[in-house]
Amino acid sequence: MNKCLITSSTRYDKLLVAFCTAVITSLAFWIASINGLGAIDDHQFISTLFQGKTLKAYYSTEIGRFFPLTAQEYNLATFLFFPSPRLFFAINALKVVLLGALLFRCLILTTASNPSIALLWCVTLLSIGFANSAGRLHVGEFNILLCTLFFIWSALSCDLTSKKCSIFEHIAAIAGVTALVTAFFYKELVFVFAVAFSSAELLRHYRNNLGLSTKRLWSVFIVGILYIMGYALWRLLYSKGSYASEHAISSLDTLWLFSQSDPFIIFVVAPCTILRIVLITRYSIRHTVYDSFLIAASAYALSYVEVGLYNTYYLLPAYGFAVCGLAGLLAQTSVKRSVRILVLSVAGICCANTLPVAVSDMQSLQLVANNHYRFIKELSEWIWKNPMKNGSPRNLVLVGVNPEKEMEIVISLKTFLVSLGIPDSYFRVITAELIDNNVMNNVSPVGNETRYTPEVDDLLIFNPYQSALTLPPLLSPSYHEVLRSESEWAIPRWSGRDWIINSMQSACTFSALWSVSRHYNGYAALLLTRLKTNGTVTPLRSPLFALGPLDFPVRMRSGIIRQYNVLIKNTGTELWPSNGTLSSGMFVNISYRWFNERNQLILEGNRVPIPESMLPQDEAKVTLFLVTPPKAGKYKLLITPVQEGVQWFPAVNGKIIEIY
Repeated sequence: MNKCLITSSTRYDKLLVAFCTAVITSLAFWIASINGLGAIDDHQFISTLFQGKTLKAYYSTEIGRFFPLTAQEYNLATFLFFPSPRLFFAINALKVVLLGALLFRCLILTTASNPSIALLWCVTLLSIGFANSAGRLHVGEFNILLCTLFFIWSALSCDLTSKKCSIFEHIAAIAGVTALVTAFFYKELVFVFAVAFSSAELLRHYRNNLGLSTKRLWSVFIVGILYIMGYALWRLLYSKGSYASEHAISSLDTLWLFSQSDPFIIFVVAPCTILRIVLITRYSIRHTVYDSFLIAASAYALSYVEVGLYNTYYLLPAYGFAVCGLAGLLAQTSVKRSVRILVLSVAGICCANTLPVAVSDMQSLQLVANNHYRFIKELSEWIWKNPMKNGSPRNLVLVGVNPEKEMEIVISLKTFLVSLGIPDSYFRVITAELIDNNVMNNVSPVGNETRYTPEVDDLLIFNPYQSALTLPPLLSPSYHEVLRSESEWAIPRWSGRDWIINSMQSACTFSALWSVSRHYNGYAALLLTRLKTNGTVTPLRSPLFALGPLDFPVRMRSGIIRQYNVLIKNTGTELWPSNGTLSSGMFVNISYRWFNERNQLILEGNRVPIPESMLPQDEAKVTLFLVTPPKAGKYKLLITPVQEGVQWFPAVNGKIIEIY
């Protein structure tokens, strides 16, 4: 072989290793930086490991769930170290490094080209499912992927040699089967991998006269069948309910959702699997172990579509089989270069399209965990220092939360507070939304047959898990702010396509889209000090107002958007009607206008609702997105309330700003 080609290939291999190392290191550091526990699932750690107890295996006869190995690695770690969020996410970071290295090794064994390896490796490590698994605890899919990758490495190590298996390969085969069987106990449907892959491989051996004496394949097939039979028997004899019956949606809806979060599986792997099945049905000699990998991945995805269960990380375990199968097939000399380019291009587009969503999810998960952990600690201190005067429990009202969908949020809040020493008698958790499911109404301890109306001295809790999103006001007359997270927002959960489309909009439109699309990841507690005023909505006669200090520069660039928090006070004698939304009617909103030197209106801004109706001397604070005029010149800026369909309030003091 040409020496120059060898040198070039070696140099490119080093670049590939350096690239993958940089990506995996960045992911590991991000995960290790999380120092908090979220409301979802993590309350189980608070009630067990943080109390010096053992985390029990997960058996739920009420909903028919059986995966006893979930989160047991954290249980083991606490025998050596004191439990902490930092410890648990350090374990997740270690998993990421192992996953990245093992996947890289499996892809190398397929003899795929370096560009194929780099792209398919990124498809997995930068997927939405990977981000959501890495940033959360209690997600078994992370461990399933690790186990299945070990099995794939074992299968490739054994199947790619024509020699008699060595002792090492025998050990690798046993370890691979053990790893796959272990994965059964992290999620019920993992048996699909075993049955689908072993069936396809046994068929390949039979059709190509390779014999059916492969103990490894038969053991995988038999164990998979025995597991599903045992699980079915357990469901029949002991299960009292069904998780799927309570959470399942239609298969078409499930397929649509997976196409948004896992387009690589739906639009690349599934079509390739179908084409390969058609091909190997006609030509058995073309059937390879890589086809069996694709069949296993597609069967796993199809099983979730069939039962109608969706989550962003449910298909993550399928990526190991999918990318290794695809890499091996593309490495074959019989595959045309144009086909190889087409498949990799579509895979690259899928990865690029979902990458911004994965980044947004990573930021959200970090903010939620850190914000929640700090918020709960501060909330417990406030409740302890501020008991109700009459000795009754204080109502903690979860705003926008429906216990039919967010029951775990209710359980979590109570569990965390009790673990920090707050007696049950000090508080009562109430949800603001009603339950319209009779089954949930019977089992929910906080089921509301009618929508709960907060009362004076209730503490309203705003959190990221809301069915009806309601944001905590910056300042509102009826509320006294008790606690609020410092970092409340994550970037919009836009796909790559969304970013391209939205970036082509005007600056004002883009700002509006950005504002409404950001994810609220903060926590806030506001004490209700008075009932909201619901006055008659009539035209105001002589409204007066005052603005708080505004930090406006004397010069601003044209066509930009600035965010300002505006403090406003009702200095008149009339009530300002508002319902906190931009609904139609004679409600009072806040806006702004730009006038040129001839006092001509140049630009009128978007409306911002005030949080509630304001009595005389009431104060409120709102967030205003200020758009500057498109042309240079001197302009007067007026920020004033406006009663829709009636009048702008008389301007107080405008500010002259030079636009350049």
